[in-house]
Amino acid sequence: MGDLAEAPKPGLRDRKKARRRDEIIAAAKELFTTQGIDATTIGEIAAASGISAPTVFNYFGSKDGILIAMISEGTREARERDRGVHWRAGVDLTTLIVELFLRVSTRTLDVAGKRVWRYAEAAAIRHPDAVLSLEYRNVSIALHEVIVEFLTPVDLQTRQGGPCTPDYLAGLLIAQWMPCFIGLITSASQTLAEHEAILHSRFMPLIGLIFTEDCATRPRLKTSQP
Repeated sequence: MGDLAEAPKPGLRDRKKARRRDEIIAAAKELFTTQGIDATTIGEIAAASGISAPTVFNYFGSKDGILIAMISEGTREARERDRGVHWRAGVDLTTLIVELFLRVSTRTLDVAGKRVWRYAEAAAIRHPDAVLSLEYRNVSIALHEVIVEFLTPVDLQTRQGGPCTPDYLAGLLIAQWMPCFIGLITSASQTLAEHEAILHSRFMPLIGLIFTEDCATRPRLKTSQP
């Protein structure tokens, strides 16, 4: 069988559409961050993008459509950018986990500001069946997968001696991180450095309770990977 033909490169029209789409998202992100989603109109987003309001509707359909694209595309890019950087040899387990979740928090705020995430969190509660709420839950599922991916190659030794699956531990860790992240986005003044200190205070006792001292202080990768 011959070599498969390369996928055709996007044409000029497609590149222009992709660039315009990115410009709309960037303009909306700035407006959402500075004045809030409810206070921002499609007309303002269009004006900031240098296009007409109907064009914005044609691309996204609504403000929530823009927000969904912002969240889904931004978090996917963040995951790929950080893939493979979570493990550092010679670092204790609490620090590794704090650094991982601090990157998650930092990348999340890079995707959208605190006001946007407060809106998304509230929308998920008020309208659980809306498309925005479903996308918000997809972000949570993807976060769980990132944590499982980090934990799977680590040789996790518990004090009890029984198994502690990466899937189960990921759920425990996210349950600790989530209220810290909610505190971060609901406080206009809390910095990422303060958030890091809070994460450390939440994770350190949990890690000490679950894992042997050797595992907690000198975590290692498994000698053989599945």
